[in-house]
Amino acid sequence: MIQVCDPPRTRQVRRLSAEEFCRLAQGEVSSVYRPRSEVLRMLTVGEVWGMYSTRGVPGAGCILLPMDADVAAAAALRRFLGWNRTSGGYFLTPAAGPDGHAAETLAPLLAAAAARQEFLARQRARWAVVECAAEELIPLYLRQGFALRAIRPLDSLAPCFLLQAGCLAQNVPPVWLPLADRVHIAILLARGYAALESRESPQGTVLALYPV
Repeated sequence: MIQVCDPPRTRQVRRLSAEEFCRLAQGEVSSVYRPRSEVLRMLTVGEVWGMYSTRGVPGAGCILLPMDADVAAAAALRRFLGWNRTSGGYFLTPAAGPDGHAAETLAPLLAAAAARQEFLARQRARWAVVECAAEELIPLYLRQGFALRAIRPLDSLAPCFLLQAGCLAQNVPPVWLPLADRVHIAILLARGYAALESRESPQGTVLALYPV
């Protein structure tokens, strides 16, 4: 007997309203989305991209912000990177929501948000911020063309991975380090290296760091 089933519903990535994102952020433990007043400031100057979960409620979302936004995360990035490296640029905040760490949800969401970011930035600076508590998401960002450039706290925020789009590696063999070895990764990042690739090993995720 052949059983004919309806095709599964495709969940589309789309822009979320401020109200929808606030519902996502209500249960969010990320320090980037605290306090609530800061989230509201971010929503007034940025765009929210997200996906609904299979339960029909907002499942994951992130905010695309201009680098010159008057919010804590943008100000911290400007202080660290310098205005000459951020002028006119855009950055992605960490994914929020109950599905924000699910690879099957974040991969299409990140692809759509990164494409929108590239359109708005028009060859200017493009960065992304991922809190260190979500290190398992780093390979997804690397596959979208981001490169890990720094590990540091942003102002009063928790320690974060800072990732930059459009990095070009020098034609030399990479240094492979486990993602869990943050001390040695941070040392190489401070020397001008960037992590551009990743692979899985019996010891977990390892990163390929190149001088850029």
